[in-house]
Amino acid sequence: MAWQLCIRYPSGQNRVLRLFRDREAALRCVDTIYARLGYPVHVSYVVEPFKA
Repeated sequence: MAWQLCIRYPSGQNRVLRLFRDREAALRCVDTIYARLGYPVHVSYVVEPFKA
């Protein structure tokens, strides 16, 4: 199963940033983003199953 890293906006829209084959790698990427950029107020980074 593939996983997608998305940025989620306040409007509820998602934009896919990157695809991963491994969920754990995608979650580590989110951790790295938050560690480097801090926790943004108006967006979030989420990992979801790939939607074709």
